[in-house]
Amino acid sequence: MTVKKSSTIFAFLLLTMGLIINPARADWILDMGNSSLSFGSIKKNSVGESNSFYRLDGRITAGGDITLLIDLTSVETWVDIRNARMKEFFFETDKFPMAELNGQIDMAQFESLEIGGQKSVEVSFDLDLHGFQQTFDAQLVVLRLSDKAVMIIPDEIIFLDVEKFNLLPGLETLKKLANLPSISSSVPIIFRLSFNQTP
Repeated sequence: MTVKKSSTIFAFLLLTMGLIINPARADWILDMGNSSLSFGSIKKNSVGESNSFYRLDGRITAGGDITLLIDLTSVETWVDIRNARMKEFFFETDKFPMAELNGQIDMAQFESLEIGGQKSVEVSFDLDLHGFQQTFDAQLVVLRLSDKAVMIIPDEIIFLDVEKFNLLPGLETLKKLANLPSISSSVPIIFRLSFNQTP
């Protein structure tokens, strides 16, 4: 085999490897400015309130590993005293300032979407909250906004049971402080997560 032919084959192999690790396989980073995570609370059996977190951080790797970090100190209930009570007595942010969500998504489905297209996928998540971890399944919709941007939203209502994260004592404290007859321990979750692909 001539040197020229060997060099050609070597260059072809390098090109092939370059395609495999092409930036098209780069990570996707959460766009906080276009993302939101909210949860509902129901008190007195029928009064509903919407709350949210305004600091999130997230990433989806090229291999499909999903990580979402939720800064619990950024909880926003639109009432200052309630914000303070949520942090001190419910989330106990002095000991547990962050919640972490981890999962896995099939990137073949994720990346093959055409712009404007959408696809429903089922994802299993591990949620680490208040020192406890629970696994749950969620049906999500992935929307392809552009070559470099996607949005993920729930395809159905997601409920979390606070008892599974040892949050009932804090809920009882909130109920007594606010002089309420009841606060539901089943919490509906809604989110809009936008991700941009890194260069």
